[in-house]
Amino acid sequence: MARYIREVELNKPEDFVQFIMTDFLNKQGFKLVEFQGEMLYRVGDGFFEIPKFLTWGYRNGIFHVEAWTRNCWLPGVYGAENALDGLMGCVPKSAYKKDIEELIGLLFQPIFTNGQATPNGQMNMQQQPNMQGQPNMQQQPNMQGQPNMQGQPNMQGQSQIYVRGVDTSRYATMALVFSLLGIVFNIVSSLVGVLFGTLAILNGKKALTSQKKGLATAGLVIGIIADVIAAIRVIVMFLAFVMYCV
Repeated sequence: MARYIREVELNKPEDFVQFIMTDFLNKQGFKLVEFQGEMLYRVGDGFFEIPKFLTWGYRNGIFHVEAWTRNCWLPGVYGAENALDGLMGCVPKSAYKKDIEELIGLLFQPIFTNGQATPNGQMNMQQQPNMQGQPNMQQQPNMQGQPNMQGQPNMQGQSQIYVRGVDTSRYATMALVFSLLGIVFNIVSSLVGVLFGTLAILNGKKALTSQKKGLATAGLVIGIIADVIAAIRVIVMFLAFVMYCV
C-alpha cells in the first residue's frame, strides 16, 4: 500500500470539519464510491485526469486522511496504488499532495463569528457548500470515522460562524495560459499541444466552481480545441504516410 497518510490533532467541532471536507470534495469533483470493498472518494477517469482516491475520518479531535493514485489501464481497470510523488504520464502527482496539504491548512484556520471581522473569501457555515453531484449525507452508508450528520444542533438562533473555504480560482488563470500554449505549440508539435491542452482541461475543471468560472470555462474550451487540433494533425499525418507508402 503506497498511500499518503496524515493524522493531525484538530480539536475542532465536527460540523466545521464536515463543512470543509464537503466543500473540498465537491470543488475537486470527488464522488463517493465503493471500490474493492471499501467506501472512498474518487475522481479522475485516467484519460484526462489521474485517478485520485481519498478516505478520511474525524474522531475524538483527530483528523485522519489517506490519499493515493492508481494507474488506469482501461476504463474501470486500475493498477496498484501509487504514492504522491513523481509523474503519471505528463502530470505531476505532487499537485494532489499539495491539495491535501492545503486542505489540512484550512482545517487549522480560526473560526470567526458574526461578532468578529470576517476576511474576504469566508463563507457562512449556515450556508452549506454546493452539494451538486455529491451523495446525500443522510443517506450515506455508515463510514467508520465519519461524523454522523443526522441530529445536528439547529443553527438558528446561534451566532453565525464564518470559515474560509477551498479556493480554486488560481486554476482558472493556469487553465487559460495552458490552453493558449496548447494552440501555439500545436504548430510545432502535436504531442506538446496535447500536453498543454490536457493541462488546461484539468485546471479548468477545478476552477469551474470558483469566482473565476468564466475564465475557467474559456481555458477548458480552448484546451479541448487544442487537443482536437492535435488529434486532427496526427490523423492527417498518418493518412499522408499511408498514402505515401501505397
